[in-house]
Amino acid sequence: MSEAPVALVTGAAQGIGLGIATGLARAHHRVALLDIDAQAAADAAERLTADGLVARVVRLDVASALEWHAAVATILEQWQRIDVLVNNAGVSPRGTPESTDEAVWDQTLAVNLKGPWLGIKACLPALRASRGTIINVGSTRATRPRRGLFAYGVSKAGLLGLTQQVAIELIDDGVTCNMVAPGWVDTPGERLIQARHGRSDWPQGVRNLTTPEEIAAAVLYLASPGGRRVNGEILYVDSGLHLADDVAMIYGQPDDSRTYRG
Repeated sequence: MSEAPVALVTGAAQGIGLGIATGLARAHHRVALLDIDAQAAADAAERLTADGLVARVVRLDVASALEWHAAVATILEQWQRIDVLVNNAGVSPRGTPESTDEAVWDQTLAVNLKGPWLGIKACLPALRASRGTIINVGSTRATRPRRGLFAYGVSKAGLLGLTQQVAIELIDDGVTCNMVAPGWVDTPGERLIQARHGRSDWPQGVRNLTTPEEIAAAVLYLASPGGRRVNGEILYVDSGLHLADDVAMIYGQPDDSRTYRG
């Protein structure tokens, strides 16, 4: 087990992040669950270790360079290597260019874009040593904007730019960098967001939802030997949303195709 690869997953306490961490752990990675909610991450890690998997928790505010350096030092002290960095932590506020205030803009860019950059910077010496991989969790909205998701859409478009820039910067180091782009995923966080916007019954009536386990499978592919020739790419896991003229084409019901227009 001492030679098992090491993966860091941010925002790993629940939802997509926990799905990714669980998938990596089941694929025989030693997994560090990084999250600002240390108690929730500890509860998740306890469930993983109870199943015989290897996991530990490090509290992390992804927008803090100091916390990133401390987290990476802690992981290297215990496990001596880093093979996979998954930048998953994110926030998804609603708003337009007019209604988004400066504090929301700053927080969204800090978590969704600055955080991945700081993580890459902190992990890069270890990733170079292992010829590892970076996987950023983005969104279909990186390339297909939707009204009312102003700061979020801009941050994810920026994350795609960061992904491609890092890929080309590190092309001689054997370190790859890609983005996984989910569409709608049924997570506790998404249910809360939908409820705040009047959809307390969500996802009732919605089809083609992606699961955290399916996002984990995409991450595992990019981290596997078979995926290591993929570099600087966006891998959509959205049931085709990035191609659709209307959200309802993917997520609505055949007899009510306008319900989920977006």
